[in-house]
Amino acid sequence: MNFISNYLSFEKPLGEMLTKVLFYVGIFLILFWGLRSLLHYIALLDDDWDTALWGVIKTPFIVILKLLVLRVLAEVVVAILRLDKPKA
Repeated sequence: MNFISNYLSFEKPLGEMLTKVLFYVGIFLILFWGLRSLLHYIALLDDDWDTALWGVIKTPFIVILKLLVLRVLAEVVVAILRLDKPKA
């Protein structure tokens, strides 16, 4: 019961923990999208070879770009949440 009451009280802010959880969920979703997209383009190799090849080449770059954007956004949110903390 003490575990639940610690998270329901307003003594400890949850912003940083929630940001970390959403960051890891975002990583999972981006990697899932990338794998699904890569498998789609691999399955498309027999029908439309040039589009499939372009998709197989560009998918890893898009995944890396999305992961970098997610990291930057997570850092910005954590920095904003730390603005109200007094320096010791």
